[in-house]
Amino acid sequence: MKNSGTVLLCAFLLAACAVDRNNAAPQVQLDESSASADLQACSYTDAYAQLDPDSIQIQNLLLEFVPDALDQDTLIQASTDVVLATVCSIEGGSTVHEIKHKIVLPYTYGTLTILKSLKGDLSAGQTIHFTRSGGIIAYEEYLQTLEPSQRNAVASATEKPAYIKQKVSEDIDIEVGKSYLVYLSDDSYQVKPDAYAILGYQGGLREVRTARDLQITPETPFSEIEVYQFIDNSWEPLTLIFTDSSQ
Repeated sequence: MKNSGTVLLCAFLLAACAVDRNNAAPQVQLDESSASADLQACSYTDAYAQLDPDSIQIQNLLLEFVPDALDQDTLIQASTDVVLATVCSIEGGSTVHEIKHKIVLPYTYGTLTILKSLKGDLSAGQTIHFTRSGGIIAYEEYLQTLEPSQRNAVASATEKPAYIKQKVSEDIDIEVGKSYLVYLSDDSYQVKPDAYAILGYQGGLREVRTARDLQITPETPFSEIEVYQFIDNSWEPLTLIFTDSSQ
């Protein structure tokens, strides 16, 4: 497995940065199962876990963020919904912007089940589709995201992995079964018409837990929930960010 780096500059909150291509590559479906957007229990399926790690080449992108891009106030303002949610499934990766019908950088798609809604109209127990910047795609699909000169150089390499995992350097991986504080948009940042875009990279997907390691439910008070702080690798009370209006 090899690592490579690329310098990238794009809008700070985009779910997937666009690349200028006329023809869209076919979408890769890594798992044939799909979760309903209706109320249901988590399926806890991970299409990425089915892949051989030795068949995946990791490519880290260096992204220049605008000042305060990952600031909580900025993310709250940009989001249509902010929730506590559990990742039910990762269904695969793609480079197809299904709304604008063009190729974008890789993104991951799957489902979340809402635990608590902090902003917006989503309800506890509801399962929704999501997309998030960064994902694992087939090597042939990755080639379509490159300029022709880059594509020819990469395609001529003697070693060709089956898959490319592309993500922003130092960004976290979204993990099935974990619960997060999630900043979502069903507006201008969407790449799939039926999916909410997760904004803000590691700033918009922050792991949550209770101080006593109990399961988070709709009844769990904010005062018992902690949120991971990626800047200094610590945990902080949810009440520093949101006030529990039900208390």
